[in-house]
Amino acid sequence: MHNSSGTLADIDPVSAGFDIDRDGFVSYKNSLLFLPPKERGAFRLLLNAWPKVVSKEVFSKDVWAGRMSDESLARCITQLRRALSSLGVVEIDALYGQGYRLAVLSDKVRRLAAVPAMVNSRKSDAAKPHAALIEACIHARQLLEPRSLDAFSQAESILKNVIAKAPDYMVAKLLLAQYIAERAFFDGNIQRSQIDDALDQLKIVQDAEPYLQGLQSQRGYLLDCKWHFDEARVAHQQALQMFPDDDVVYYRYGWHLIYTASSAAVDAMRSAAQLNPFSPNIAIGLVRACACANMDPAEVLAQARSAYLSHPDSPSAYVALLYTLAWVDPQPEIAHAARHFVQKNRYAHSLTSRAVAYILARCGDHAGALEVIEKHSSAHGIHLAALIAMGMLDEAMIKVKAAAETGFGVLPFSLNVPECTALKQHPDYPWVHEKVFSRMPKK
Repeated sequence: MHNSSGTLADIDPVSAGFDIDRDGFVSYKNSLLFLPPKERGAFRLLLNAWPKVVSKEVFSKDVWAGRMSDESLARCITQLRRALSSLGVVEIDALYGQGYRLAVLSDKVRRLAAVPAMVNSRKSDAAKPHAALIEACIHARQLLEPRSLDAFSQAESILKNVIAKAPDYMVAKLLLAQYIAERAFFDGNIQRSQIDDALDQLKIVQDAEPYLQGLQSQRGYLLDCKWHFDEARVAHQQALQMFPDDDVVYYRYGWHLIYTASSAAVDAMRSAAQLNPFSPNIAIGLVRACACANMDPAEVLAQARSAYLSHPDSPSAYVALLYTLAWVDPQPEIAHAARHFVQKNRYAHSLTSRAVAYILARCGDHAGALEVIEKHSSAHGIHLAALIAMGMLDEAMIKVKAAAETGFGVLPFSLNVPECTALKQHPDYPWVHEKVFSRMPKK
């Protein structure tokens, strides 16, 4: 980590914008940091001790109740660095044999302070929901990360319960909108009306807390889900202006650019990865952006290898690597690896079945691919790349037209990936293109 010891006593954490409320939750510039309990406890210690070092013994006593291993502390600090990386104003220095120390990056704090301040709808402690409800929202946000069907269902139940108990808690409404968008993109097992309802809820959030971090970006994400790319572009650009150091803003904008077939998606995803190098989802997004920008397949494969090497514990990064290998150089061994992965992990991620079907189809196991498609196909989970890899263009077009009729979902992405290019030669493709891409941003 960068050691900024020369400016340690220059700007303190409170002046930089950090605050700890009476329930122990940490905020930055009035926005709650969604930190799990261990990371939150460790960060509180670092904030309160600044500019001094926090020893391993103190971490063990105050956060782990005396039952801490070196591995658990190292893992906690890694996750905390990941969570704080998008803020860009603090770093955590490791001092060998002593412990850890928080470093406030004074130059970055001053640069952000020079940006004109926006009106903030800060709420008093009395207006905050019960601590247990905030904790529930933090848990729900964690559940949305892996994007599995089971996790989606749990997150939905938690967030609806929080909103029922604290209807004025705008963060919960924002997270529920995120759930709807993730479900629309990765699973499709929702109704288009749910996207409209989520957008209506965001209007309520806009009226109550217009500068809530993530609001405009989330609105753009939902508009992308219903293929209103012209409105989505405006929302994403507003989000970039308001929060230029938010990795999620660049990540969602990157996907918007992929949907609209813009090669600028690569730069957006690279910016997101620079702001948050700890996110496997961002690393995978960069791989897909490179592929959709028609970069040399060898470069795309190198990017996929880098994503997996940076996130070796991520099943999604591993599947993305197998997928890219199958696209670049299909071999029976890749299909075997995909089968083995499914046996070990099942279809943990909602997009895994589509990836595995493509890998099998591309590597010659058509029977295996058709079996996956039969078990996991739906109106939106149409396994388009696999069908095209097997030369089943007419069958693919039937499913594409049905998905296009729904007016939402992941179809724009599927139509823009290089492995589905052959579909554009189908005589019915102009109808599909007009249906899906009728609301594009003005150039």
